[in-house]
Amino acid sequence: MQVWVGTEIDAMKYTCLVLVLFFLQDDVPFKPLDEFEIKLNFEFKDRPRVSPNRVYTDRTAGENERSQGTGPLPYLYLNLRVLKQKPEEVRIRISINGNKTVLNKKFDANTVLKLDLGFTDDIKDRVGPYEYNIFFLTKDKDSVSKVIVYFDEDGTYFVNGQLRGKL
Repeated sequence: MQVWVGTEIDAMKYTCLVLVLFFLQDDVPFKPLDEFEIKLNFEFKDRPRVSPNRVYTDRTAGENERSQGTGPLPYLYLNLRVLKQKPEEVRIRISINGNKTVLNKKFDANTVLKLDLGFTDDIKDRVGPYEYNIFFLTKDKDSVSKVIVYFDEDGTYFVNGQLRGKL
């Protein structure tokens, strides 16, 4: 009896295959890689010490505030610049995690979109958004092309299903 034991590389290949098959089911084509540019911009920010979702007692409030002081953490921005704009592409719509629209407006090739992605640990832990669907639309809001940016749980990120790097 032969038993298959997977490795992390096999899991990554499987994840990429699933992503490619998922994206191929959609009838909206990917925007060609030479028509846009994506750059990740890392900064360091302090996470807020006191969370608005927590309840502290008088006795433990000081202890909890001290224990949450982790110092600066990596924070991520994504800059998207369109290098070649097709005449029918007049609008852009960006949704996160496949459903929630965060931006829907007119754009031109001179615009650099700066998306605030959040703390890198939140992206990896799935606390924050980890998938960005960027659709280029006609004036009637029909999709012409798309760019998909996806962050895996290990920090690996993909643009249109192609491996781009790791956080």
